Amino acid sequence: MSPSILTTDIRPTQFFITSINVNLLESSRRQVEYVELRVGSRTLAVRHVSIPSKSLSEAFTPGIEVSDYEQCLVSVHCCHRVIGIGIQKKTVVDLAFAPQDIALSPNAVNGKRTLRLVDGKLQVVVSASETLYRPEIGKLVPFSDSILHACPRFRLLVMGKDGVGKSSLIARAFKIRSLRFYEACQRQAGIDTELIFQENDKVVLHSSRNLVPGTDNSVEGFLARRQSMPELKDRVHAVWLCLGIPSANEPLFDEDTKRFIERRKRLLGDTPLVIIFTKLDLLVGKIEYEYFGDQDDPEPWYLEEYLRNELEKACIQPLQELAGTDIPNVAISVQEGYESTIEQLLEVTATKVDRHVANEAAMAALMAQRASISLKLSNSISVGKKRHWRGLAFGSKFLGYVLKECLDVIHTDIVSCWNFEDPNRYLISDQFKTLMLNMVANTDTRDLPESDEEEVGFGVSVASAIIGIRGTAVRVVLPIAANIMLVGWAYDLYQYSGTVLSQCIAYIVDLTAIMQILFLLTPQGHMTIPAIKLAITAYSMAGINEVHSRIKDHYENPHNVLTLGGRDQALDMIVRLIKETSIKSEELVSLRARLGDLGKLQRDDPKYGWDDDDE
Repeated sequence: MSPSILTTDIRPTQFFITSINVNLLESSRRQVEYVELRVGSRTLAVRHVSIPSKSLSEAFTPGIEVSDYEQCLVSVHCCHRVIGIGIQKKTVVDLAFAPQDIALSPNAVNGKRTLRLVDGKLQVVVSASETLYRPEIGKLVPFSDSILHACPRFRLLVMGKDGVGKSSLIARAFKIRSLRFYEACQRQAGIDTELIFQENDKVVLHSSRNLVPGTDNSVEGFLARRQSMPELKDRVHAVWLCLGIPSANEPLFDEDTKRFIERRKRLLGDTPLVIIFTKLDLLVGKIEYEYFGDQDDPEPWYLEEYLRNELEKACIQPLQELAGTDIPNVAISVQEGYESTIEQLLEVTATKVDRHVANEAAMAALMAQRASISLKLSNSISVGKKRHWRGLAFGSKFLGYVLKECLDVIHTDIVSCWNFEDPNRYLISDQFKTLMLNMVANTDTRDLPESDEEEVGFGVSVASAIIGIRGTAVRVVLPIAANIMLVGWAYDLYQYSGTVLSQCIAYIVDLTAIMQILFLLTPQGHMTIPAIKLAITAYSMAGINEVHSRIKDHYENPHNVLTLGGRDQALDMIVRLIKETSIKSEELVSLRARLGDLGKLQRDDPKYGWDDDDE
């Protein structure tokens, strides 16, 4: 059983200021122009009136949080005309108070208190509540929920003859074991059977070898049924037609495939069709043997030129003669060294789905794929930009919510985009969220080793840290606590300040970095506690110092909290830091080779928990 979270709430008693009422006696010559409320170092409310008057009131919904260590100040800006001169004179009356003054106020009804502050003919009444009132504010909803509500799974039709490599392609693209997919295809009653696999339930597959029109299990009948369905989630979002790259003078298409391609527009409508030429590695091997057999290492550009010519002759030209140039096509291999071809296929598919089907379906496709770290990263940024990363410095969507509630929806969005195989839900557990909060709280990085990520790149820095951790220590010990909340700031209300902005930005960048390291550590996508702990420890050594220092330095200047010139500077900083602390797709294979055997991290040993040391 996982240990429960022990929350140490170190915050003192709080109040929520709900309104301020300012009144001047009629006998006073002064008029009220505007009022400022300062809480600690924060100027939280400024109320201006167009015509000065004897009274002014301002209500705050849901309320302004004040802790008892913060001194408060109401500044009442007044004006009056000097008799005999006609010149308007301005004065400021400052009335200070502390939350203890509110707590000691005898005027308490149902947790609501009022505090009267008097200066001569000026009276200020501060109303406060012991609890937060949030009318018309519902639960924060992750943006990923709206995506998955519209399109809970990416629906893909996979076509092609036996032996062409469909099972291996599905295994590589979605981390679904190839044998399971092959066996499911053999057992299926027909093309209508939905193939959903426990290890990755964000994709639903349909498979067909039968292209003959008029049969019960034909593609034509299936597509007609599916495309007439009103819900996006029920329609086919893309079709992959797998064709083996022909050898010698073999034809690329049989007659049934030709007919399908010729009738594709009537059958598919706007549904994207992607032609996939499989087993590219065999063609490369053939070229190397026939053209470069006597050379040890042909120049890459020379080999690529021969490869383009062979693909053009064997695949591209026959396809264009049959169907023109409007069908996207990708030559792929599932062998090591050809990872970029799978990434290209996934990117082309998502782009076409976004353009011709729906943005939600495209995002669902990018969530479902588990082959490309770059596409995962770009999709996570896109989802963040859609709602919760935008307007952190000036938007109102988080006002009135506890900061932890805001970070929880951000957390859910990021984890959903990466879509690891996580049956035990470690990545959305209280323990992991507590680790992230405590990591963000550690903004003083002076005691951490200097990061060399700018010189060698983030991926290499992380790999070096992992090798050091595994090589010099018998056990991985987390640098921060998983079961004790070390800080109380996460339970404060969201507010516009440099501190809160720094915390939100750090949380987003840190969590995104951890997701990338986990992608590196778990080639099959299966999540375990040892992998999470190793990822956090490696990031604490390789990246967090630079990230937190830059955020802290930037927001120590209050001017940088503002959004100037229409730009969302907080969003710009998030995206810039994520891109600078990113692991590139092209370096993934070499980094994993440096790390050696990662199989142990894929095993979930029940004897090791969040606070246990891992061998």
